[in-house]
Amino acid sequence: MTEQTNAEAVSAEAVRRSLDGCLRAPAFRRSQKLAAFLSYVVEEELAGRGEGIKAYTIATQALGRADSFDPSNDPSVRVEAGRLRRVLDEVYSDEGRQLPVRILVPVGAYRPTFELQAGEDAPPEETPRPVATPVPVLVPAPPAPAAGPPRRIAAQALALFDTRGQAVLALLLAVIAFLLAVEVALQIYVLTSA
Repeated sequence: MTEQTNAEAVSAEAVRRSLDGCLRAPAFRRSQKLAAFLSYVVEEELAGRGEGIKAYTIATQALGRADSFDPSNDPSVRVEAGRLRRVLDEVYSDEGRQLPVRILVPVGAYRPTFELQAGEDAPPEETPRPVATPVPVLVPAPPAPAAGPPRRIAAQALALFDTRGQAVLALLLAVIAFLLAVEVALQIYVLTSA
């Protein structure tokens, strides 16, 4: 069970270890914006300045936007916050499971919260297990996979790009290159058969 806490209840050292672990994840290494966003909000919260975390301060202090940034006309911070939440979920579903603290940015806010991950307070006690005689179990074969690539492969392919738009652009370029290769092959065939 995880326990939702704030910066006072979770040690700053544990939060920073988790922040460093998140920033080492491939998703954050690919996106300097998201890394800067996460670092900024976590460090501001740990410094006791969480009340001042707003779209304007994130844009100007973390994302390098001009002082003339207007959050009511520019949704970029909200968009980045949505991306940040998705990437944090991705990190904590994989390599982030071993981190001491889960960093959350609740929907509708930019101020982070921290949760101790299960098993952080004390190491698990080892209890001897009774030796049992194995019983053979018949397990039905798993159903055949659906046609097409598995979702995990598609997610890994998308992870190569910062945005879905970049992935679509790369796919379009690959299709164009393929069509050009087919056209060249047809031209060569027409010239050699004439």
